[in-house]
Amino acid sequence: MKPIKTAVSLLLFTFTVSAKAIPLLNGLAVEQQFNKDLYIAAVYSETLTDETAILLNGNAPRRLEVRVIASSLPARRFRNQWMEAIAINSRSDTLSSQAESMLTFANLFKGRFLRGDRLAIEFAADTGITRIALNGITLGEINDADFYNTLLLAWIGPVPPSTGFRDGLLSAGEVDSGLLTTYEALEPSSERIAELQLKQISLEEALTTEAPVAEEILPKPTLEVAALPPPTLALVPNPATATPNPATATPNPATGNEDVEPTDTPTVELPQAKPDTTEAPAADREEDMEEEEAPLTADLILARQIYHSALLRHTFRNIRYPKRAQERGHEGSVRLNVVINARGEVQEIVAVQESRYSSLNREAIAAVERAGPYPAVPPQLGSDRFSFTLPITFDIPD
Repeated sequence: MKPIKTAVSLLLFTFTVSAKAIPLLNGLAVEQQFNKDLYIAAVYSETLTDETAILLNGNAPRRLEVRVIASSLPARRFRNQWMEAIAINSRSDTLSSQAESMLTFANLFKGRFLRGDRLAIEFAADTGITRIALNGITLGEINDADFYNTLLLAWIGPVPPSTGFRDGLLSAGEVDSGLLTTYEALEPSSERIAELQLKQISLEEALTTEAPVAEEILPKPTLEVAALPPPTLALVPNPATATPNPATATPNPATGNEDVEPTDTPTVELPQAKPDTTEAPAADREEDMEEEEAPLTADLILARQIYHSALLRHTFRNIRYPKRAQERGHEGSVRLNVVINARGEVQEIVAVQESRYSSLNREAIAAVERAGPYPAVPPQLGSDRFSFTLPITFDIPD
């Protein structure tokens, strides 16, 4: 009988070791823009937790995953928004030291994602290598032990896409069953996989025969702007960081600053993700259009990130928490897409994601209007206009 018990114990031990090597699903979150579900994000970790610091532990294998809900999602837009989130949540020295890794990552994304596509980003703790794969097909590897955390911090850092998005990923395994069912059902067709395999083969063949192209040398971007401390998310007026006229922090009664409750549930509380077939606003359609883009370089990516950080900090200085919203304990996240011309003048403001309170939504737009004109677009970006994402979280400290 003893040998049987020993064998069973060994089997259990082997199973336990194998189970520990497989990251567990820590949380799910839906990325929604213009009231349209784009994709479900997932964070996997060896330890289920609701703490950011534990998920950033570099001594364990971990994985990020994106499963596309939208019928079509431009890969370039997806990539650029992730790069913006990195700029918001990272230190200036991180942006500088990882510029080459970010260039490698950015150049992996071409064309469009389709519904059911699965993008997996896996970190191997033993080698420090981050592997990126689409539908099981390896797109590339990044040999930078810190880069995975930079990507993850864009989702769960101080300024996430929304507080609901971050909370969903930090749910310590307590994911909604309906959302999990939707997530697990999203998978690519065999035709889609075959198409990507052919593209990957063609790309590899082109890389082996293509002659090297001389890279344009751009002026090195300065890191002075990015060296500023990250913005606070507690937007309650503070005398130490007051606006030029402290009295302007009080809402004007003449504007009718009443909060309007929505008739449906807030986006961040939706457990069941579902595609939206309604037509997107003009600004969204413009972003969906494939545009010619200058070849990316590490310096160009760094310059964009530094400039984006400057624009956000410029905006944050102009945010005033509506007094009535504070009194009522109203909190929420608003995300805007802002377009400025070369002189920094605001050309367009579009709400990508709104909070449930109208006063917070209005204040986010008003803050952009007060902030204009913004610092001029740096010459090294080579553009007469600049579009950037602006996440604003209204949070009342305990």
